[in-house]
Amino acid sequence: MAELPPGLVTVADLYREMVGIREALSEVATGIKIADERHQVNQAVHTDYETRIRALERGWWKISGAAAVISLIVSFAVAYFTIRGR
Repeated sequence: MAELPPGLVTVADLYREMVGIREALSEVATGIKIADERHQVNQAVHTDYETRIRALERGWWKISGAAAVISLIVSFAVAYFTIRGR
């Protein structure tokens, strides 16, 4: 076979380059798929944490409200019994 002048590209060269590009794209696609799966798992964990935090906040406000109501009732009871002299 005759030597090709410098700078010429054969079909075989193009084919090898295309195979390399295909392999690189396959690796990139796999990396994107793994990152997407990781993101979905992180999103699920974040949603779970957010739900738990909101439940704790609701409990905190309920306890705080109950404490305020009990404090108010006790204050009125103390004032009432102080005024009546018992």
